[in-house]
Amino acid sequence: MGFNGPDTLVVVVMMKTKYSLIAAFLLSSSVMAATPVENIKLMQLYLDKNQLEKVEDLYDEEEDSLSKNWMALERLAISFERREKFKEAIEVYRKIITNFNKPAHDKVITTPAGSLEASAYERTKLPLYYYKLAFLNTQLFGKTHEYSPDNERIRFKKNAEGFIALSRKVKVDDGDLKLLEELLQEKMKRDENMQYKGSWYATLDVLSWQDRVILVSNGTGEKSNLLSTAIGSCVGLGRKWENVKYEFDLEGCFAVATATISSENKAINYQQSSVSVKGVIAGPGMYFKTFSENVLLGVHLPVKYRQGDWTNPDETLYSFEKLKTIEMGYFLQSKIKVKKISLRTRIGKVFPNPGSIWSIGAIYDF
Repeated sequence: MGFNGPDTLVVVVMMKTKYSLIAAFLLSSSVMAATPVENIKLMQLYLDKNQLEKVEDLYDEEEDSLSKNWMALERLAISFERREKFKEAIEVYRKIITNFNKPAHDKVITTPAGSLEASAYERTKLPLYYYKLAFLNTQLFGKTHEYSPDNERIRFKKNAEGFIALSRKVKVDDGDLKLLEELLQEKMKRDENMQYKGSWYATLDVLSWQDRVILVSNGTGEKSNLLSTAIGSCVGLGRKWENVKYEFDLEGCFAVATATISSENKAINYQQSSVSVKGVIAGPGMYFKTFSENVLLGVHLPVKYRQGDWTNPDETLYSFEKLKTIEMGYFLQSKIKVKKISLRTRIGKVFPNPGSIWSIGAIYDF
């Protein structure tokens, strides 16, 4: 073919440019048509290398095409599962079932277990997806705690049980399903143990304490400190709320004791024995089940009211500053439980009295 001048050369160049553009377009179209398959292979490569974020980034970039392919969605779900993004994995598996397996899924749901034939689902991966959904919901239920919303905990548990039932219906290995059921039962037992349960109990303690009694001279106003040491018993009733880790209680007891009282200095000579002292000790407390459910350590914050029948040596010369007092203090306490009976010891202080207050006694749980 010859050229007959510049015009002919321009036409040839234009035709070559046109064919080049058409070829580039066709090549580009061919590459674009292969993109989903290549991207799925790339997603699998990232999974094999455990580069999970790259799997999700690639899916986000090519979502329009990859969201229409169950193989891409399955790899995305696996990536979410490995990263413990269980809610996201559940959403993807549900999407695969709804968009790609709906007829078989509906057949499994509506057909009684005894009448369901394997041909209804054997050409699908529904057994795998049901098991995955059972497993993921079990994991989510296992991660709930006492502050998790109740509706969320109930939903995860109900979904796990539902997909275990569907998995059993399509002949998923029963050993795997029993393991999931055991995990659910263990979690429910832990949750039950963490719930506080209330009950009543009765107490009987032998206790001893000291009171500072002040004798005042009516003439001079001079104060003399007297020290009273009492020992007696305290009978009471309490209410407790406990779980597997802690026990909180509120209790009170009525104390009857005998005291010996004497002066603390030589300015006055005062001594009396077998003095009747009555009182009430009440307050809140708690225990930590540090070692076991039957060995408890804790604290108690008592409020003590007492009244003593101390004898005034001469009512014209002296008077007691306070025959009745209300005081506060603390106990360090321990308890050993044997069925319904517990042995309790306490030691502490009630302010502003000198010395310590201690008790040892028994508790009966109703």
